[in-house]
Amino acid sequence: MKRLYLFSCICLLSSKAFTQNWADNVAPILFSKCVSCHRPDGIAPFSLLTYTDAFNYRNSISSAVSTGHMPPWPPEDNYVHFTGARTLTAAQKSTIVNWVNNGAASGNLANAPPPPGPVTNSLGTPDTILRMADYTSTAAGADIYQCFVLPLRLNTGKYVSAIEVVPGNSSIVHHVLVYQDTTSNHAAQLLDNAFPGAGYTSFGGIGVNSAVLIDAWVPGTSVKKLPSIFGKRIYTNSDIVIQIHYPAGSVGKTDSTKVRLYYNSNTSARDVRIEPILNHIAPTLVNGPLTIPANTIKTFEERFSLPAFFKATVLTVAPHMHLIGESIKSYANKPNNDTIRFIDIPHWDFHWQGQYYFQRPVIVDGGSTLRAFATYNNTASNPHNPNNPPQTVSLGEATTDEMMLVYFAFTQYQAGDENIIIDSSLITTPVGDPSLVVRQLNIFPNPANTYLQFQNPEPHKKTMLVVWDMTGRKMYEENVSHQSFVSVPTSRWANGMYRVYLQTKETIYAGKMIVQHE
Repeated sequence: MKRLYLFSCICLLSSKAFTQNWADNVAPILFSKCVSCHRPDGIAPFSLLTYTDAFNYRNSISSAVSTGHMPPWPPEDNYVHFTGARTLTAAQKSTIVNWVNNGAASGNLANAPPPPGPVTNSLGTPDTILRMADYTSTAAGADIYQCFVLPLRLNTGKYVSAIEVVPGNSSIVHHVLVYQDTTSNHAAQLLDNAFPGAGYTSFGGIGVNSAVLIDAWVPGTSVKKLPSIFGKRIYTNSDIVIQIHYPAGSVGKTDSTKVRLYYNSNTSARDVRIEPILNHIAPTLVNGPLTIPANTIKTFEERFSLPAFFKATVLTVAPHMHLIGESIKSYANKPNNDTIRFIDIPHWDFHWQGQYYFQRPVIVDGGSTLRAFATYNNTASNPHNPNNPPQTVSLGEATTDEMMLVYFAFTQYQAGDENIIIDSSLITTPVGDPSLVVRQLNIFPNPANTYLQFQNPEPHKKTMLVVWDMTGRKMYEENVSHQSFVSVPTSRWANGMYRVYLQTKETIYAGKMIVQHE
């Protein structure tokens, strides 16, 4: 009987896998996770908008999904879950693999969801678009770092919520660093004027000591707006300067990269800085120099201790290595030895790097020690090794050299920063304006019996209270402006969980409440 039961279960599971089809099971996954790139106008090499597309590439899809190569998302999701993670669940992977293994049936194509429309810019309309002059690369046998001045020169300073770099020729743009030249004599422009043709060559920085790094683009970068209380400061009368790395072999190819600026209407935004706090220069690199001999695998460590008086609110993290990088992990040890996780990339992929946004700001106490560990594989077993046979690789700017950097976007901590929500997916009710600041709402008592109660965090502002149940039904709505203490009767509500939202013009306070009648 046990054997018969086991055989029946196997048959049932096999039947379930066999009935999986593109229209009902696979298309919804591909449409939500893959076709933003795999479409006729996307960066991927083939489209997946139709059943025929998916069928033709079914074996490649199955292999890429089962090995975790696609969708591209290098961070280990179980270490830190970032905003906008492109990961597939185990069930979604199984659905795709079983569909391929069992004949890749189409199903009733009429049942398939409608294909997603064209990819739109989720950032909205940029306030300013700056475009460099057409430049034809001269990088034949060596890499070139070319700087381009994009005159901005605002009459009054502003803050930007987002900076979007759009490479004009992604096949030759290795990476882009975005600086701000705040010198009164526009020093970068003087350098440009003295150099023939478009832009000027500068290795390392942009040749202006006081230049401020405000953003960066590398392959795989995605951009989102900072909450409205944060911004990157743009100074009066300053210029934007982009430094573009064109790799050897790109000679003769033309590029015209653009930078899109999205201003923050909040004139009192808190200044966010971007710095490679963990970097490959001593004393931060504790076991340097960054040299990896041929046919070796070597791990390096970086450390930096925050001053005791400085408590940081960290919004993003962005590791950077080159081709023989194999893995990188970063975290902090607090003064009491508790660990603060930043990022873990167990399988480094040079072609899929990014600036990763935490779901909530990460608070790092003063006196904490920031650390990073990176492993480099300079052997023939590394398929990305640029040298065959392997050669000694050292610190440098060229693609065939190496780096070990961890960039952080941060500002000085203020009380309540830990309650800010950056990832809108943590809020199940759409918030509308993505620039709204989302904070935690503290409800008491919780579970509640007869009343929902909380202190109004901003009683002096126009405030709307909305409560939803878990099915999406609106249970309560009231204008609670100028009420310091809010109390809502819940005696007639069913036992269960409810979502509570308190919204001002700039902020949403979100919380969950359990109603439990005795």
